[in-house]
Amino acid sequence: MIIETLIQIATSVGGGFLIGILLGYFVKKLLKILLFVAGGIVGLLIFLQQQEIISVNQERLEGSSTFILTTLSSSFDKITQSEDISSLGIPLIASMTVGFTLALVKG
Repeated sequence: MIIETLIQIATSVGGGFLIGILLGYFVKKLLKILLFVAGGIVGLLIFLQQQEIISVNQERLEGSSTFILTTLSSSFDKITQSEDISSLGIPLIASMTVGFTLALVKG
């Protein structure tokens, strides 16, 4: 009886940790790729504007970037306010958080 309970807890903690590491590693790599592409686009725009091939409207660019960031932050707030995660249990969430953080820092 006690051994079965310990096995369930160990599986929950270990599985959550592994899932957290995989998620953290994936998120870190995805962010690196997205930031690389975004930096390349911005660099290209700056170069083309410097060569006077194009003209960049700074006000529209600022408005568009503000809209995108506001939309992303509001969608992130909706995800974090979801109560579905709370039904998974503390050991799973705690170990997943540790694995996610470890993968973001070290991965």
